[in-house]
Amino acid sequence: MVAWQPKVLAQCNIGNATSCLCKGGVDTCDLLPDMTISWYGITDYMGGPTQQNNRVYISGSTPNIGHGPFVAKGVDFDGYRWFVCGTDTFSIFDPDASQTFACPYGGTAKQLTFQRVYRKEGNTMTSYQRLMPQGMTYHPTHGHVHFDQWGLFSLRLPEPGISNPLQWPIVNTGYKLGFCLMDYNRCSDAAALHHCKDDNTVYNQGTTLLNTDFPNFGLGGGNYGCSMVEMGISSGYTDIYSEYLDGMWIDIPSGTCNGDYWIVYEVDPFDVVLEEHEDNNYTAVPITLTQQGTSGSAQARILADGTSFICEGDSVLLRANAGLSYQWSNGKTSNAVWAGPGTYTVTVTTYCGTATSMPFTVTELTQPAPPEAAGVTICEGQQALLQATGSNAVWYDVQGEILGTGNQFTSPPLYSSTIFHVSDENAQSGTIGYGGRMDNTGSGDYHAGGQAMIFDVSEQLLLRSVRVYAGSAGYRTVELYNSLGALLAFRTAMVPQGMSHIQLNISIAPGMGYRLTIGGLCDLYRNSSGASYPYNVANVASITGTSGGASSYYYFYEWEVETGGGSCQSEMVAVPVTVNNCTGIDEANLLRALELFPNPTDGRLQVQLHLIGTTDVVAEVHDLLGRKLAQASWPARNGAVQEELDLSSLPKGVYAVSVTVSGRRHDRRVVLR
Repeated sequence: MVAWQPKVLAQCNIGNATSCLCKGGVDTCDLLPDMTISWYGITDYMGGPTQQNNRVYISGSTPNIGHGPFVAKGVDFDGYRWFVCGTDTFSIFDPDASQTFACPYGGTAKQLTFQRVYRKEGNTMTSYQRLMPQGMTYHPTHGHVHFDQWGLFSLRLPEPGISNPLQWPIVNTGYKLGFCLMDYNRCSDAAALHHCKDDNTVYNQGTTLLNTDFPNFGLGGGNYGCSMVEMGISSGYTDIYSEYLDGMWIDIPSGTCNGDYWIVYEVDPFDVVLEEHEDNNYTAVPITLTQQGTSGSAQARILADGTSFICEGDSVLLRANAGLSYQWSNGKTSNAVWAGPGTYTVTVTTYCGTATSMPFTVTELTQPAPPEAAGVTICEGQQALLQATGSNAVWYDVQGEILGTGNQFTSPPLYSSTIFHVSDENAQSGTIGYGGRMDNTGSGDYHAGGQAMIFDVSEQLLLRSVRVYAGSAGYRTVELYNSLGALLAFRTAMVPQGMSHIQLNISIAPGMGYRLTIGGLCDLYRNSSGASYPYNVANVASITGTSGGASSYYYFYEWEVETGGGSCQSEMVAVPVTVNNCTGIDEANLLRALELFPNPTDGRLQVQLHLIGTTDVVAEVHDLLGRKLAQASWPARNGAVQEELDLSSLPKGVYAVSVTVSGRRHDRRVVLR
């Protein structure tokens, strides 16, 4: 992290960059925010953390010490608001955010939001917008948009030799939705004095910054508040969430004893916001627990960061529960160890005493040899029949998505040459178990959506399937979120009317507060009474409740899980399919060549085509959820064509780019770095 360098106060505003200063003294720059979290705000505001009823309540102050404001917009440059319902994206022209949006087929809408970045070009101030990677929670009745992953706080025990508190073992976590982003206090205000520092990452360190220490103090206006249209935090201002607000706590797990712990607090933990620095968004403060008792049942447990079945030469990371010291059966004394095949135990010393874990076995699987497969040549519009050797062949497309299994694979109709991949897989079946409510017996109805089942996972598992009861046939999208509201996985499947099972095959790591819900069209049965939580799932997960209260049970019955399984794959083998323009094909493909470069790209993507007839070209950019983010249309032309797609406003990540020529769509995957 670059140390703060105070400068002379310069007055500038979002309409005039004449006296605005850039970081480093250059004349052209993005005036970015730099969001931090104040250790002084945690320890001092409202008297510091409060311990009560097996919870620690905390306050959080988030100063912006950057050269520019953090501005979150619910409306884009053209006056449109964007919403996601399952895998569908909708836009409405609503520049003053006065309309209420609802998903057409029920379910909960996520709102896509944009970060407005101001740019100094000499004396001229311009701006651009970038789509923030995560959708925000849409609350029309509250009059603003919630920032889903704004604050993450955890109770931890420090580990000897580890200086970064983000790497310390976790006792438990809490999280905070950002109800509003607002200019709550200036850095020199008495209520926020000492909250703004040049470095807040280290407890009891950092130099206090006052208003005059900010080169562009107040850039943004200093008047940001709750709004559907625009929220933010100006340069030299802080937003404060007090401990009495909903969600500002960490639950203390049962079996935790009194002792010296630390609170680690992160703001914008998933780097949704583009900032000057991404490595200073955390802090850590000490706390002594005094209401948990001095003795208890000491616990020791091993959790794996992945499956316990590994390939030859691989290893898996094993973690012990948080403690004061650790002694592994292989002689290691750290909280986490990389483990090859074998059986392990760990002895953990906590404030409650010392205990030794149950044995944990890591099993090595033999890696199969690569299968043998040959490419084929077909005519436009035909399907390719591909064959491979091996005991359990798995087929992939050029983007790495699984297409099918077995020694034979039949492609969809193809209109351009492509490459498939195949590997052989040595799979070890695990233990299958079931849980949750097994059927929908009892009172209830077909529900419009918007609710989630909440569950904890105690052991790495594969959620194979769930049973649902549908009021109508149609595609359903099942979504898995973590406790912070981050989307971890989704599966879309055609569901018939009546009872059926949705195949999910989602791998879930140990954790608390997971949510399973339906995005977009729901029309699935829920029991409106008679629920009795928790519901055990094969002794590896527990359904603890719902987002809609303790009396209802929503959508997902007969959870099928697998534990202990794993697989080992061979090297991938490329299987090319050459598509020719054969004589007798009525509608020839006018596209003879398509190339996207550079890939990866920094934002400017060149689209190079060779057309053998005059035709229009349409290019679309989608995220990996299938949401269309951008589109370009190019007029009819013939021969060699080169156009440019500007992806610079999108966050870094992987995108699907489709180019449609004469009604035929050609897909490519592009990495934006």
